[in-house]
Amino acid sequence: MAVLHRKEEKIEAVLNKLPKEYTDKEFVDTFIQLYSKDWGKIKANYIKQSQDKEEGTVIKMPKPELYLKNVLTVYLDNLKKED
Repeated sequence: MAVLHRKEEKIEAVLNKLPKEYTDKEFVDTFIQLYSKDWGKIKANYIKQSQDKEEGTVIKMPKPELYLKNVLTVYLDNLKKED
C-alpha cells in the first residue's frame, strides 16, 4: 500500500512554492505546510512499522524526512530521464 498518494502532483505543488535553489529541509518544511495530513500519515506509518517490528528485524520504511527526500529524488530522476 502506498503511503503517499498522488506523489507527483504533490511534489510539483511543493516545488512551485520553492525558489530555484532550495534545501532538502525547505522541501520537507514546505511539504508539511501544504500537506500536513499526508505528513501525519507518513509519520504514523513509520511509527506503526517501528512498533510492529520483531526483535532484530529492520524497519523497511525510512524515517519520515528521509522518505520525503527519497520521493523527491525519484521524482527528479524521472524528470531527467524524460528529457
